[in-house]
Amino acid sequence: MVKNPLKADAVARIEAAIGAAEKSSRAEMVALLAVRASEYRATGLALAIMATFAAGMLVWAFLPWAGAAEVLLAEFVSFLALLALMELTPLGDRLTPRQIKAVAARRLARAAFLEEGLASTPERNGVLFFVSLAEHHIEIIADQGIDQQVATAEWQAVIDSFTQQVRRGEIEAGFVEAIEALAVILARHYPANGGRADELSNRLVVLG
Repeated sequence: MVKNPLKADAVARIEAAIGAAEKSSRAEMVALLAVRASEYRATGLALAIMATFAAGMLVWAFLPWAGAAEVLLAEFVSFLALLALMELTPLGDRLTPRQIKAVAARRLARAAFLEEGLASTPERNGVLFFVSLAEHHIEIIADQGIDQQVATAEWQAVIDSFTQQVRRGEIEAGFVEAIEALAVILARHYPANGGRADELSNRLVVLG
């Protein structure tokens, strides 16, 4: 099963990077690490149901003397065994179509952007650094103020580097370097004015 790989010291360094970044600009940043975006129980249930029918047909084909009770028992055992396998191992995640996982991760990222208050900043300059481990989904979401200010090429360069590092397993470095790189860019468009209050928490949000 997928687990959160970050230790307390790594979490502290990510949170320190956000704190330092927010001293150089007026932007608000939140980092979020999700173990998974969804449980994908529909995948396990669908496969378990198919296995149930397959088990029944195999019993009838290879054990023609079997009665209804034996067929039902084989179907029941097959259903429970495959459902448990889907739920308790990474197999359910692996067999879920990539598009379904991507949609679930994007939905969670956008819900988190709203729930963490990033859509409510006065200057519309909130940024979410989002990683969902089970889905291998990495994303940076910015509010419309930043989207209108930052050049697409600059923004994409940060996202590409962030994505490459996380996919190599360098999750802490990916977060820290993306935060630091974006801080340099945002300092040009939203320079710190000295009197700005830190509106949102700098903690790393961990889900799952």
